[in-house]
Amino acid sequence: METKWTVQDIILLAFLAFLFGGVFMGAGFLYAILSAALTPLGLAPFANEILFGMWTMAAPVAGVLIPKKGSSLLGELLAALAEMLYGSYFGPGVLVSGFFQGFGTELGFIATQYKRFDTLPLIYGAIGTTVLSFGYEFFKFGYGTFGIGMILSLFVVRLLSVLFFGVVMVSLIMKSYNRVQQLAGAKS
Repeated sequence: METKWTVQDIILLAFLAFLFGGVFMGAGFLYAILSAALTPLGLAPFANEILFGMWTMAAPVAGVLIPKKGSSLLGELLAALAEMLYGSYFGPGVLVSGFFQGFGTELGFIATQYKRFDTLPLIYGAIGTTVLSFGYEFFKFGYGTFGIGMILSLFVVRLLSVLFFGVVMVSLIMKSYNRVQQLAGAKS
């Protein structure tokens, strides 16, 4: 693994931040709609958990595309910053969330000593992201007022969401990216 950051790495990270900041804004709108739909059923807290994985995608994409120490953390933080600058109604709090999400993903790559940039560290990162972010939001959203069944249900839904968006979707994105790279290489 090359450890030195290049100008190309920085430009790619900035592009990813810009792109995922927009994705995060879209997730915010979906969250508002889903939360409103689930409120009459008493299930509004699940809106956050169902969509949570969308807010974590910048970190694994950055970690796989830019295989360098800190790229997941930095990618998620910059995407959160872009979301905030786009006018997210979650405000500056997205930066704190972005830190926990990015660091959780970074732990997946740390677990493999930055030697693997495939599905395994993405799975580890999804677990790290889920645990760290849920711990933070447990206090932020007051989940402690819920019964243990509800807390466990929220945690499991979050984990499934992060696994879906952060592992399955990111793997599909990377396969498509690699296919495009191969086609571009074959035509040159």
